[in-house]
Order: sequence, then C-alpha cells, then structure tokens
Amino acid sequence: MKFRRKKKNLGGIPTAALPDVAFLLLIFFLTTTKFDIKQGLGLVLPPVAEEGAQRVRVREENIARVLINREGRVALNDEEISYAALESRIRQMVAQNPDLVVSLRTDRRSRYHYMIEALDRLRAAGAEKISLSTN
Repeated sequence: MKFRRKKKNLGGIPTAALPDVAFLLLIFFLTTTKFDIKQGLGLVLPPVAEEGAQRVRVREENIARVLINREGRVALNDEEISYAALESRIRQMVAQNPDLVVSLRTDRRSRYHYMIEALDRLRAAGAEKISLSTN
C-alpha cells in the first residue's frame, strides 16, 4: 500500500496587497509631511541713498548704543548688562523716548546667534528703529 504524503502548508505571506499598502503609505507621508521654510531675519532695509542726498543727523540723546563683544557680552551705553536686562532697559528707554534709535554694533568675530538674540530682545522691547553694524 502506498501512502500519499500530505502536503505541508507552509503558510507564507500574501504579497498581493503589498503595492497597495506601499502606495497608501506614500500618500500618507506626502499629505502629512510639513516642510520648514527658513524665514530669515525679516528686516526692512532702507533704500539706497543717492549721491548728494541729505544726510539725517540723529541727536545724541535719541541714540542707545548696544555693543556685543566677541564673547557675546552685551553692553548698553558702555554698561555691561545681561540679555534679559537689555530688554527691560530698552523697553523703559523707548517708553520715555519714542524716537529712540538703537545702534546695535556686534564684533565681527562673535557668534551670529548673539546678534540675533540681542535683535530679538530689542524687538520684544518695542524698539522699531534699529541700526545694525559690525566693528
């Protein structure tokens, strides 16, 4: 008598739906991915002055000088202060003198984020007239 061997069911993974699943995952990631767009500084620069144009002189009492040295220390009118104190002091100065122009001078060897942090603090304090320069 001859016995028949039973075929073993090895199971297996059905791959018929795999392209559908891959396509759905692709659609999911395409619709839910958010791309960050760099905004930059968002500064409004004045137009280029023509030759012979009249220069505007700012009175000395309307200028607040903010200096940032190479190590990132901040000085307001030659007095060293912290970044948090810079914001409160500039807020007070702007409240007393709405025509205040803040001259932000940064050492060219200092890190860029020191200038950005000071600029953010100045904006948060309500300073609208800010002059940027390096030394």
